[in-house]
Amino acid sequence: MPYNWIHPEDYTMDTLLYFDRWVLRYLLNDQPGDKHPAAYRAMVGRALWRYPHVAEFCRNKAPECAPYVDAALNSVPADLNDRAARQAETAFLQHHETFVVYAWPEVMERVNYIADWDRKWLDELIDLTGLVVLDVGAGTGRLAFAAARDALRVYASEPCDRLREYIRDRISDRAITNMKVVDGTATCLPFEDATFDAVLSGHVVGDDYEGELNEMRRVTKSGGWLIICNGDDEFQRALPDGELLRRGFEAFRHESPSGGIIYNYRLRV
Repeated sequence: MPYNWIHPEDYTMDTLLYFDRWVLRYLLNDQPGDKHPAAYRAMVGRALWRYPHVAEFCRNKAPECAPYVDAALNSVPADLNDRAARQAETAFLQHHETFVVYAWPEVMERVNYIADWDRKWLDELIDLTGLVVLDVGAGTGRLAFAAARDALRVYASEPCDRLREYIRDRISDRAITNMKVVDGTATCLPFEDATFDAVLSGHVVGDDYEGELNEMRRVTKSGGWLIICNGDDEFQRALPDGELLRRGFEAFRHESPSGGIIYNYRLRV
């Protein structure tokens, strides 16, 4: 689904130099559900053709991707020219725009799901006063910074190093004393059982409901809350997430200033 978060012409394949191993593992592999993997591999090869230093970085950063990188480059036709290579490059970057913004947090901050979001939607779901809170997949810190206003302590878990450092810089700039940044994913959180009064997330749950929700529930205290507070966008959702409803979540609906219909969710553990 295209989101049009970036103008791909403004970026190059050097963007991959900012990515963590787990991102490269996803990008430089057959895509889930792709019915034409050879076409995607050909695009990758053309996109990398003018960037041997990026290809070498990927081989070393994510050795498991080296065979795919080599196969992609070996598929490049002998008559490929700079114009065709640039077209493949911009197509690749547009296709993966949701990852590109991870490399450029300032750009990510301008995306509507962050820029148009209002902290009142979090306040509608839960009173965080005095609570110990975890934000899973914190991104640029949308939920974590909002929570830090009232919470006793906030931990922002984020698997992307570029975003972790961005959050840390903002914490320092704002002289925030009750917030800490850690590495972790929704299915592997670096905390003991029953650590948090509330676990927050937004645009995280959905790839693996069972694994993600079980891990988030594991680190939540009995009687605590799982909160899914999504950002704002232009998409007209007809119904809330049926899988979350089936698992007992309560849904909250609002109209986004971006034009979309947004559903947020909460569940008492």
